[in-house]
Amino acid sequence: MGFHMLLDFLRMVRDVSKLFPKNLKLMSSVTLLIIFLDSILMVFFKICIKVLSTKAKSLQVNNTTTSAELTNILFTMTDYLRLYAGLAFIFICAFSFISLFFITSSIIGSAVTYCRKDLSTVELLLRAVKSMKRTVVSWLYIRLLDLGYGLLVALLLLLLVLIFNITFTILAFSMILLVVALFFRTYLDVVWNLALVVSVLEDICGIEALGKAARLVKGSKLRGFFLNLFVAFSMSMFNGLVTIGTVAFPENARMIPSLFSYSITCLITMFLYMSYTVLYYECKKTHGEEVERKPSTEYTKVAFTDSTPLLSADAP
Repeated sequence: MGFHMLLDFLRMVRDVSKLFPKNLKLMSSVTLLIIFLDSILMVFFKICIKVLSTKAKSLQVNNTTTSAELTNILFTMTDYLRLYAGLAFIFICAFSFISLFFITSSIIGSAVTYCRKDLSTVELLLRAVKSMKRTVVSWLYIRLLDLGYGLLVALLLLLLVLIFNITFTILAFSMILLVVALFFRTYLDVVWNLALVVSVLEDICGIEALGKAARLVKGSKLRGFFLNLFVAFSMSMFNGLVTIGTVAFPENARMIPSLFSYSITCLITMFLYMSYTVLYYECKKTHGEEVERKPSTEYTKVAFTDSTPLLSADAP
């Protein structure tokens, strides 16, 4: 069964690889827009942090510093820390919103292409905006589940360390437990990722979307699991190579490989959710739900011989 699921996964990857070229203008427009917005956000955040760091370094304490000056420096540093925390919070919220908007747009674009329908870039973005509320609600539920799972794993590891003496065997067992937990987390991601697709394409969200995703993916979880492993491996390998390559750049130019890395991450993320969109429709077919698709307009190659008429004999 696992081998058949692997073959189904490879077939799904092949089908997904054909989706992007079929609607190249639409998908590339969305990708470039998101990369542009995030690049501006990242550059702005880095400039702000650099300015704060420069101001913080200018506050020097020496032997001649009076108590009043020291108090003033401490208050100033506290203000800088608050400002840094506020900027970081705004950056995380803005980055998360743009990422969710990109995921929503990728799912809608993939669904439109899969169903062989037409949609302009503006119409796609408007539909993505309308679907964002459901996407955000489902994403918050998923993050809460993820947080609960992380706390449970951390609690188990802590109990293991407290109950038994810290020895090499216990440390090795803890590492094995952590690896198993990561693999199981990847398995749980199948339902969670599909729930985002359900939230975008259907008028449900939160617990309802998670329940619908769990029902749809029954019997096909291994395909999603293989997909998650493939994407995680690709991301890890690429980010590792970029991290190594960043060392070769001067400090002032290290934003360049970071932006390049983020651009590739966007493409991998798009591939992930395009794949889950295809998986969503295939699961619907498996469960007997109707999927509306326009007839294919692709040409079919026909072998002609000398005896093959180009026109029917009944044609006028």
